[in-house]
Amino acid sequence: MWPTRMLSRSVRRTYMELDFAKHMPKEYVEKVKRTIPKKVYTNRYGAPDIVRWTLHPDDYVPSDGRPWELETFEKNVQRARDYHQHKLMHKFFELRHEKKVAIPAEEWTIFPGDLVQVMIGKDKGKTGVVSRVNKETNAIFVRGRHTKLINDSENFSDMDPLYRQIEQPLYAHKGQVKLVDPSDNEPCDADWVLNEEGNEYIRISKRSKFQIPVPQLARVTSEYLSPDRYVEVEGKDTPAEVVLEKTYKPVLKSFEEEIADAMGIQDKRKLQPTYWY
Repeated sequence: MWPTRMLSRSVRRTYMELDFAKHMPKEYVEKVKRTIPKKVYTNRYGAPDIVRWTLHPDDYVPSDGRPWELETFEKNVQRARDYHQHKLMHKFFELRHEKKVAIPAEEWTIFPGDLVQVMIGKDKGKTGVVSRVNKETNAIFVRGRHTKLINDSENFSDMDPLYRQIEQPLYAHKGQVKLVDPSDNEPCDADWVLNEEGNEYIRISKRSKFQIPVPQLARVTSEYLSPDRYVEVEGKDTPAEVVLEKTYKPVLKSFEEEIADAMGIQDKRKLQPTYWY
């Protein structure tokens, strides 16, 4: 039992990294969410630093849209402005939003490209392909399902009505959408288990124990459609063989001695012995 448990902990859960924004810098994402320090007061004679936030992370409101989308970004900027104004006026800034608990990354099982079945609404019982997901709010968007008709020209009185259908979010934690079991094409819940070799996690149906492969669309990022089709940019990307090349040779020298030898500096001084207490 113990070796099996240790083995499962050592295997990397690569499915946790599947996201369109995988290669976007974390600093950029935090910046567009406005959850970055505005000023940090340090050197307080041993006391903890005081952080003045642009928008405190506890006051950030997750949205079904991506943080860098224009509408979502404008909402975050306005909320940060209100938060800062309340701080200046020494007023209590109420959260005024329902706290949303995201599904842990190791338990997330639905990805873009998956065949799913809608469990609520006018499209209940119909299947569709997942177009995108948002793990912050557990939202899943299914292509052509659970849609709403909107008028894009309602703010322009001199234009004829221009209608289009947009997908509404379905929430995984509420059971509004489920994966389709490949064995009988019925909705099911999925789980992650180790394969027979014990070197990779695979997704299986809890009911039939059939494997549900992760679709290729889930591996699409902002830089490539699939890792093997990524085109290296000469002069900007470091080749993989150069990255993996072992160039460090450990020697019993200090940093100063290594620099002196590399630059041909002859230092006749001798280091005095040091002692550890």
